[in-house]
Amino acid sequence: MNQSELLKKVRAIELAARRLVQQGMAGQYLSAFRGTGMQFREFRNYVWGDDVRHISWTVSARTPDPVIKTFEEERERTLFLVVDVSASLRKGPWAEAKAQRLAEIAGTLAVSAAESNDKFGLLMYSDQIEKVVPPGKGKTHLLRIIRDVLAFEPKGKGTDPSLALKQLDQVLKKQSIVFLLTDMEKLPSEEVLRRTTILHDFVCIAVEDSREWELANWGYMEVESAERGRPATLDTRSGSLKSFLFQHFETRKLLAQEAFKRARSDILWVDAQEDFVPVLQNYFKRRKAGG
Repeated sequence: MNQSELLKKVRAIELAARRLVQQGMAGQYLSAFRGTGMQFREFRNYVWGDDVRHISWTVSARTPDPVIKTFEEERERTLFLVVDVSASLRKGPWAEAKAQRLAEIAGTLAVSAAESNDKFGLLMYSDQIEKVVPPGKGKTHLLRIIRDVLAFEPKGKGTDPSLALKQLDQVLKKQSIVFLLTDMEKLPSEEVLRRTTILHDFVCIAVEDSREWELANWGYMEVESAERGRPATLDTRSGSLKSFLFQHFETRKLLAQEAFKRARSDILWVDAQEDFVPVLQNYFKRRKAGG
């Protein structure tokens, strides 16, 4: 992809994300992810019915009437995207579609954060930490994130989500909204999952492509694993091969869901061939309702 094509794709994703946000996605994001806590607003005189626990005895000692502290919700938060850029999302017949979908999701989440006046940042990983974009604001920052998710060329081929999530301790200084965007070729360790869920509002979005197991009848094909580099010859007309691939992906999905459930983490599944918006909207609604 040349620079002109890349810029057109980045711009198209940004415009599509803004349309979604203007149609209500930002409000759903805002409702689903509230502030981290309460911050001091001002002192005022105590009136009947106020919570006596908020009386400032130090200040009240210097005034004729009791004085209380008032608080407001600390609304500004940080959205942080942890994005898989391993070889399975950069090479192969379905890699481009999955990378495109991840970029669209990243753009939509980043625009939602921007419209809610939140900062947003990015960490990209393979089997190493590839790049960190510190949290910031603004259109240039947004376009940079979309571009990197869509077309960044990693050094590593494999994938290590545990390494990426551990790196959050070095990048984030307070509780944040963390989205892990991946094709779930490899699970994070459950210890890392639990720790990330405790420290942050943590959600995983796993993108898949149904064409990976619904093979067209192309005959014999020479293929190679994107991340492991293992060559193989496949007969795409084989019913048993298609059945094996379907069971493989279903088993991998089930194992991931069970691991995230044990860690009390959320995982959402998105098919690269389908609309991701209902998946996000339904999740935001469930989260707002406490489900």
